[in-house]
Amino acid sequence: MNALILINKPVGIRSTQCVAVVRKSLGGLKVGHAGTLDSTASGLLVLLAGQASRLCEYVMSLPKVYRTVIQFGIETDTYDYSGEVLAEHSTEFLTVKAIDDALYKFSGVRLQSPPAISAVKIDGVPAHKLARSGQDVKTRERPVFFRRIDRLTGILEGAITLEVSCGRGTYIRSLAHDLGVILGCGAHVKSLTRISVGKFSLTDADSIEAQDFRPVSLSELAKNYERISVSSRDAKTFTNGMSILLSQAEGLHRGVTVMKDNICVEGEEFLGFGTYAGYDYVRPVVIVPK
Repeated sequence: MNALILINKPVGIRSTQCVAVVRKSLGGLKVGHAGTLDSTASGLLVLLAGQASRLCEYVMSLPKVYRTVIQFGIETDTYDYSGEVLAEHSTEFLTVKAIDDALYKFSGVRLQSPPAISAVKIDGVPAHKLARSGQDVKTRERPVFFRRIDRLTGILEGAITLEVSCGRGTYIRSLAHDLGVILGCGAHVKSLTRISVGKFSLTDADSIEAQDFRPVSLSELAKNYERISVSSRDAKTFTNGMSILLSQAEGLHRGVTVMKDNICVEGEEFLGFGTYAGYDYVRPVVIVPK
């Protein structure tokens, strides 16, 4: 089996535990994940089974949508509800307009520092291990992309609900923390759920307690990308490791994401990704049988 498995991860379970459960159910088949979820978060976890694990980087590049409740007035060391409270502030002055004005500043590309309690590595060591050993951890700022941030509620007991569409590497916990800094009252994530990855939705995911996990074909994955379909002749050329002409593709299809330096190449029996190699040529990078 070379396919995706969509899991509805509950709060309190690590992503690696979900991987282990699915791997066991598939008889020890190789299984990996395409982007973890914190144990304190819930929602859609995309797993890759068999040779599909070679497509991890491409799945991780898909846009993601989260629903989060942000609690104002309390700062924690983890930037979410599980952490130690560092400070408490009044929120009496907080208004919806002030929140909306602050959220506007996050639109598009923005530099963001991941939380110290995170899996981001510093000199090869996860930041959370350094932080929990008592070291002063400072993660590097990096560019992240916010496609859309919608406020779904007004201020309810000092909290708001947001729906956030963002790119790879974005920490919603850091969004909450930074929002609290801008507003001057502190904030943390009270709850977080990932509701989609590309075209894949949480509503299509299996419970981790499922007896039989439903595989999602690589053809469904292909629909997420701008892609070309190729003839049997070009398919043979491409799968033999040679470049093909983009202009000779049988069709160009749109998806939810366009990659800057790569393009998805789909044949009847494989899904692959290639890189542009000079004018009109696409050179294979990875090829996975369907």
